[in-house]
Formats: sequence, C-alpha cells, structure tokens
Amino acid sequence: MMNVSLVAASSYAAIDSISAASTHKAQNTANNSSTSTTSASPDVVVTFSEKALELLRLRNVSDKTTQQFQDILARAKTKNGLASPKDFLNTLSSSDMEVLRTVHSLADPINISSLTNEGAANLLVQPGSARDLDNNGLTSIGAGNMLTFPPENAPASFKAAWASATEGMSFGDIPTQMIFAVGLANIHYDPATGQVTTVGPDDPNWRNPYADPNFDYKDAVSDAVDALNFNYQRGGMSKNKYQQDIAFYSRLSDAMG
Repeated sequence: MMNVSLVAASSYAAIDSISAASTHKAQNTANNSSTSTTSASPDVVVTFSEKALELLRLRNVSDKTTQQFQDILARAKTKNGLASPKDFLNTLSSSDMEVLRTVHSLADPINISSLTNEGAANLLVQPGSARDLDNNGLTSIGAGNMLTFPPENAPASFKAAWASATEGMSFGDIPTQMIFAVGLANIHYDPATGQVTTVGPDDPNWRNPYADPNFDYKDAVSDAVDALNFNYQRGGMSKNKYQQDIAFYSRLSDAMG
C-alpha cells in the first residue's frame, strides 16, 4: 500500500515531501503490528507503530529525542491534551517544543498562537498518524499543510483499490493526476484576461473536491485517463511513461470493480 503525502507549505523539511518513503515492508507491517516502548510517564505506556518508527529513522531522530517525544505524548494522553491541543502546547517548555519540531521535521520554530486546531493536534500524534480533521483536503501539522492521498474521507473500497493498484510501486512511478486534484481545484483561469489566480486554504472559496457528497471516484479515474491521453497526444510525455500510467489506471479501475 502506498499512501502519498506531499508538502504544500514551505515550513516542512524536504524529508516530508514523501512520507511514503518508508519501505514497503514497514508500511504493510504498520497496519498489523506495533512496537511498544515504555514511556517515562508512570501512568501511560506509549506504543509506536512500525510506520512511526520508520519515519523517525528517516528523519534521523535520535533515541533521546524519541524518548522525549514519547514522554510528551504520554503527558498529552494523561491530561487529555488533544481535547484542547493549543492549550496543552502552551504548557510545554521550549525544549519540548523543539522536540516536536524535530520529530515532525518542521523547518521553522513552532508559533502556537498561529496554529489551527488541526495543526496543533497533529503535533501530538505519532508521525504518519496525522488526520485531516477539518476535511479541507489538506493535513496540517504545525504550520505546514500536506496533500495526502487517498484522502481521509475516501470510501474504504477506494482505499483498498488504491492499495492494490500501488502495490510494490515506488513514489515516482505513481501517476499524479488524482493526487493533485485538491490543488488544481483551487487554481482558476480566466480566458477573457488570461489571468491565473489561486485560492489558499484560508480563503472561504477554497474547495476540497473530495468533500463533495456527489464526488465519484470512478469518474475521477476516467477524468485522469482523459487528461493522460490529452497530455500524451500533445507530446507532453514519453510513450513508455504513458503506457505505464495507462496500465496503472487500468489496474485501479479493475480493483474498484
């Protein structure tokens, strides 16, 4: 299974441009098992998933920092910190905040007052477990936003089909037509003026196409194939890449049934 996360804000370090960079074996194991490590808190034992541990290794997080992060998660759990994440973050020391910045591979110091509730909450979960709580199509961790695919609100049947179609694929081989749908939905072209404008996630006109109750993933696959054909026919891609991408969408369509 290959879940794809792409950085949509500069506050992330480069390693987070592909959270899917963890090995295929580790990702599959993450769904079925976890590794337990005792937190320094006497009340709570924090259990890290294999996926979280793999991401911590990829980010070169030291054992000491990992233990400190476990302690923070234990305190958050004990004090129900996720109920009011910004309030909980305000109880942490500057060294604790630096631990969170390091663990989540954030480039800039964390400014709690500027965070959304989602961005604050996702600082208090294990790497690889962040959620799109406000259903805007982006996953906020701290001040950064990521495009994650399949989206959280996708039907389980599509997530299973995507997992099947991407089995054994590297990130670079996965077609991006569907992955970038949220970003593309917020880029607007005015043919009368030739002007291109973009809408940001803080704009009331921001749109998450996947949040539409009438969104049809089969139609989305068909649209992606049409875009692929259009690009190839106009010389925008090699024959080999075109054939690879067509084969991918054929597998995805078959898996969707």
